[in-house]
Amino acid sequence: MTSPLPAALTGVVAAVGLTLLRARLRRGSSAGPGERTLAWRPADVVVVLLAVGVALIARLPWLEARPLDNDEPVGLGLASLADWARERDARLHPPLPALLMTWAGGAGEIARARSVSVLAGVASVALVFAVVRAAAGRGPAALAALWLGLMPAAVHTSQLARGYALCALGVLAAHACLTKALATGEERWFLAYSLAVAATLLSEYLAFAPILVSALAALPGRSASLRIGIVGGLGAGLALVAFLAPVALPTLTLGVGGGPHAPTGAWRALGDALALFSGPAAPFNALLALALIVSAARRRALAGPERIALWALGAATAVLLLAAELTAVRARYLLHVVPLFVCVVATSARSLGRLGVGVAAFVALGHAGLLPAYYVGAIATEASTGRRAPVTLALLEADPNVPVAVVPAHALGEPSWRLARAFPGRDAGLACPAELCVRGRRVLYGTSAARLSELLAREPRLYVWQRDDALLVTPGCGALVREAGSTLWLCTLAR
Repeated sequence: MTSPLPAALTGVVAAVGLTLLRARLRRGSSAGPGERTLAWRPADVVVVLLAVGVALIARLPWLEARPLDNDEPVGLGLASLADWARERDARLHPPLPALLMTWAGGAGEIARARSVSVLAGVASVALVFAVVRAAAGRGPAALAALWLGLMPAAVHTSQLARGYALCALGVLAAHACLTKALATGEERWFLAYSLAVAATLLSEYLAFAPILVSALAALPGRSASLRIGIVGGLGAGLALVAFLAPVALPTLTLGVGGGPHAPTGAWRALGDALALFSGPAAPFNALLALALIVSAARRRALAGPERIALWALGAATAVLLLAAELTAVRARYLLHVVPLFVCVVATSARSLGRLGVGVAAFVALGHAGLLPAYYVGAIATEASTGRRAPVTLALLEADPNVPVAVVPAHALGEPSWRLARAFPGRDAGLACPAELCVRGRRVLYGTSAARLSELLAREPRLYVWQRDDALLVTPGCGALVREAGSTLWLCTLAR
């Protein structure tokens, strides 16, 4: 596939042209109504620093050791737009996260790739405080920031080498810039809105629905000058990322999750979305939060920015439910609007007085109380911690005709990407004698130590890559190298 760089440069030229045209059309037009800016006080800075510190501490434990999440390795080692455009699996996601994680050294260590998401998650906490403070004051803002800092769903997003954390930060930033632009009418905020839209869509395609619908929701009742700003700002942002369309659209034939799946169904998808925050108490907490929003909306206590945010949240949810009727979806497809959801809940709570703030605090504490359970699940054993194992990889790449079994099975993600440049799972279209498999340059199996004998009955020679704490008792296997918390074995079955 040809490089998308010329198309990207064309998009930049188009975006600059739209921006200049918008500025010319808005010249002399009526500006926005103005905004009363609340001066920041030392107490605000202290609260932000405290919330950021809490968020950082919550995201660092076991950052390297947590299991690789399916296609996390897809972005590791993609150093240019051309690399991204050549990899069909990589094009399932926009290129910005892959490029940032590679430039951060993520091709060598998974913790460096995940650090990009950590920084995005921490930045989201600070931005949530700023957004809620402008709408509802310091108290609800502090609650929202600490809630997002300790929410298991947000922590999980920030511990993945994927684009969800960057996308969530972008959706919130686009909302904040649009809100500021509508309140002040200043051209610089419309420009910032365009850049935020472009960066967000370069992080995850899922952001398109909430960004588009929020812009449409902002149009009614505005002056001609502001409508020009909204349309022009959105158009400039879309022009910047227009090069994604011809490169990425052909990959949609893979479907959600990399291949055809039976539909999840809207009701189950909705239940999964309510349980997004992890743990058995999450649906109850989510329903309490929704009750706050509904109550505030019925009392007409939500201002324009919150109504725009509600439209964005509704658009993201509608996409999830519609997709669930067509194919399999996951609750994480709503992770990109979690910070926006926190902002709306905190603002709704303020509008309902002490009772609302108390309910919101209860919900926030309920989420924070689920963190220990999240950490227990986040450090399950992995065949490789994500650190590069150059000697192991060199041995396997030098002998591509011998299959590789990965123990335990769920750790197949990284080896499959390193060795076969493909994803694990049944979507590979190969009938598997073990739990998982993928065919690239060779056959890769994900299995357990107990089922190795079954594989050896089919494969007379077999490499086994396993974590050192996974017991291997199969006869006929000899250790070749121990590296990066894992061992490579060569097994032969005596006949």
